[in-house]
Amino acid sequence: MSIKKPKRNHNKPDLHSRNNRSQSSDNFSFYRKIIDFFIIKAGQSTTRTELIQKFANDEPVKIKKEENPNTKKKSIKGNSNKKNERKTKKLEWIENLLFLFETEGLLKMEKKSISIKRPFSLVGKISLSSKGDGFVKLASGNEAFIPGSKTDTAMAGDSVEISPIGLGRKDRMEAEVLRIHKRGRVLYRMKVREIEDKFIFGKFLDMTGEEKEGLLLKKSLLIDNIKNIKIDDVLIVKMKDIDSNEPNLYEVSFVRFESDSKEDPDFLRVMMKYNFHQNHPDHISIDYPEEVTAKTVSDWKKRKDLTKLYAVTIDGATAKDFDDAISFVIEDKKIRFWVHIADVSYYVRQGTALDDEAYERATSVYLSNRVIPMLPPVLSENLCSLVSKTNRLAFTAEMEADFDGKITSAKFYKSVINVDQRYTYEMAEDEILQNDPKNWMVQLNTFAKALRKKRMESGRVDLNLKESIMEIGKNFTPVSIQNKERLQSHILIEEMMLSANTKVAEFLRKKKAPTLNRIHEVMDSEKLEALNAFLKLNSMNIQIKNADYGNIKKVLDELHEKPLEKVFNYLLLRSFMQAYYGPEYLGHWGLGFQDYCHFTSPIRRYPDLIVHRVLQSVLIGESLPYTFENLKSMGIHTSEEERKASDAERDIFKLKACRYLESTHKTKFTAHITGYKPTMVFVELDDPMMEATLPKTFFTNEFELVGRNAFTFYSKKYSKDFVIGQKLEVELDKIDYEDIKVYVKLIKF
Repeated sequence: MSIKKPKRNHNKPDLHSRNNRSQSSDNFSFYRKIIDFFIIKAGQSTTRTELIQKFANDEPVKIKKEENPNTKKKSIKGNSNKKNERKTKKLEWIENLLFLFETEGLLKMEKKSISIKRPFSLVGKISLSSKGDGFVKLASGNEAFIPGSKTDTAMAGDSVEISPIGLGRKDRMEAEVLRIHKRGRVLYRMKVREIEDKFIFGKFLDMTGEEKEGLLLKKSLLIDNIKNIKIDDVLIVKMKDIDSNEPNLYEVSFVRFESDSKEDPDFLRVMMKYNFHQNHPDHISIDYPEEVTAKTVSDWKKRKDLTKLYAVTIDGATAKDFDDAISFVIEDKKIRFWVHIADVSYYVRQGTALDDEAYERATSVYLSNRVIPMLPPVLSENLCSLVSKTNRLAFTAEMEADFDGKITSAKFYKSVINVDQRYTYEMAEDEILQNDPKNWMVQLNTFAKALRKKRMESGRVDLNLKESIMEIGKNFTPVSIQNKERLQSHILIEEMMLSANTKVAEFLRKKKAPTLNRIHEVMDSEKLEALNAFLKLNSMNIQIKNADYGNIKKVLDELHEKPLEKVFNYLLLRSFMQAYYGPEYLGHWGLGFQDYCHFTSPIRRYPDLIVHRVLQSVLIGESLPYTFENLKSMGIHTSEEERKASDAERDIFKLKACRYLESTHKTKFTAHITGYKPTMVFVELDDPMMEATLPKTFFTNEFELVGRNAFTFYSKKYSKDFVIGQKLEVELDKIDYEDIKVYVKLIKF
């Protein structure tokens, strides 16, 4: 259905007038011809020979007649060379196209033929730039570029069906949106801008890309709502599935006023922005026995009974989902320790509706003092959670080690445990600080220190960066922002979990069983050079020779407890590649592990559940649950959802930090530069510890800042360089809750 929209008083951007930068490329029209051929023949087959005959030999060479015979021969020879060059180039372009389309699953290469997918299209999630151009993440991990004029009615986060139109820069696929496969959100925030006789217009909030507007028909509203809606009100709306004749204008239906809720508005806002759903769908069965006994557990007899083995959990004071428990004994000449992990795979069976929902969510999301769980609470907070004094099903990693922290053996099995005590980190820390050599927790911590020392000697990069935590009081109001102290008990649990994760990954690699690994690739050479330039700028007589762990550790040791340490650690962290999930065995550079996967948190991370299933199939000799190709796409999805969760958690922290800053009534701060862009400088306030922004106008009257390198920019206004880590005195300008930014003014430096 299509609805004709009223003419607006203001000008709308014309996406179709934008020049398509890809169309000017020499080979684009050539690619387009072949793609059109594939679209016509979708569901059929072709051959390389057919493609070459049809597209590489389709340009006859015309030779002008010359009076001089010698000149004629020379011309023919020259044209022949050009013809061969063109054909060679076309053959290269054909191979580029075939390789890309095979990678994306659009083509299947047989021995003598090429099968063409029907329909000749792909589905992926779109993101939008401020100019309106789109970028679609494909199942292969590659990205397709969508010119602004080809995005249709797509909004950021939508799942879209796209069709290739050519290859652009660096042979990246360019495509057009055919249709919206699924909207990325259910609810949208819309700020009212205009109220007319029949229509209400508003701007969509919390949205990337070009500005988009919503249109609300007054006749669809109750009279009371029409009377109450005012300019600048924020409404919660739903998108209607109706085509628009005007770019970036969408018809919506009214849900409620944003202010009409007793819930935390920041929590609801972030939920809407990232399309999170706290409750699980009604069709998912959560009918489980309330107790874990031999009568209620089908594989009870196949499990090892560890209910008499002393086990504890150590978690945060407000935690409800207890993924892990630990046991530990000192034997004659060795140490035996157990890491028990909640056996989620027993309850969440592969291929069920519950499993599908868990996979879509991929991770639990922690927003302020609330959680959006991956699994329903009956599992995440009860049956799967390793609560104390209760039988629980576990997947246990039992390991032996010497007193120097070298793990000599490991075995894995399903078990039944009964946790003896639930410790908080603070409770465990109190016992550790008493330093009683006979105390179980002290002995365990001594062993954890040995494990840590062993790993640090192997080259693990450990950055001394403090994490901020926020305390939320009544009415969802933040009451403090403090540095989170890293306790010995935190490190103890980290070392136990790292032991299990590495040993499971090593075991599966040796068994050649495809699984999801946690991958962190080595830092690239350009970022290494930038770090060395920073060290040189600050008169440090030490350089990082290469990305080897030992070289970086030498620099970290040299900077330890020096003023430059915090800034360098921050720059080093920004230089790291982003960790992700995938089936390849590429290791974890940051932790210094050849083998690493996530095994220890299946209640809140889907990749851990995948690892559990693969491990169990190997242990009992069953066929593997996933292929390499399955795991490739699953790794992309779970990595994307993890990043989305991190963005959401960052957003709500910044929102609450803005509210806390406003409540303090402070206006002047000490700050340090943490980064810059051409139009702005980022700083971190010392108290409260949070990010703020300085517009470039405080440093230059030019169009943009002059960057010297990744950590230095030049200020024409003051004729001097400013560098990351530099101390500034700033004053509060404004708090922008829509952009979730604090703007400050420069006082002195």
